[in-house]
Amino acid sequence: MASRKAAQPRMQGAPTVPATAGLGFYLREAYRAFLREFQARLARHDITHAQWVMLWFLSQAGSLTPLELSRRAGIQKASATSVIDALKKRRLIRGDQDSVDRRKINLHLTPAGVALMQELIARAAETNAQARGNFSDKELETLLRLLRGVTANLGNGS
Repeated sequence: MASRKAAQPRMQGAPTVPATAGLGFYLREAYRAFLREFQARLARHDITHAQWVMLWFLSQAGSLTPLELSRRAGIQKASATSVIDALKKRRLIRGDQDSVDRRKINLHLTPAGVALMQELIARAAETNAQARGNFSDKELETLLRLLRGVTANLGNGS
């Protein structure tokens, strides 16, 4: 016979701390909802969010060293190495020796990586359109301006 878990006793008189949800809570909830939807779209291409971030930065820069890529992506170098290796194994990126400093490796998208990024950028646009919903252009512009302001107010004005 399967055992049943004992019901957790209710703590009567347990202290509560009244508070209202603030900006951080709603930013987090919006990010989590967006990420869930986007990750589902990435998964259809067998791409993780970390891989997407690396591919996106490479697609924008053209060429980066592994260290530069990990810094831009905000990923520890040790973690970035496994993501880079997975992308190399799938032949989405390649590493070429630097022509000036032969100790350096420059990472680039392969033609397969470029083709995949074109597809993934379309999926990102779909996710953005879904998140935008029925916001007018003016509402979206205001939202983005306010979010940039939050970032600048917290000392990361990029």
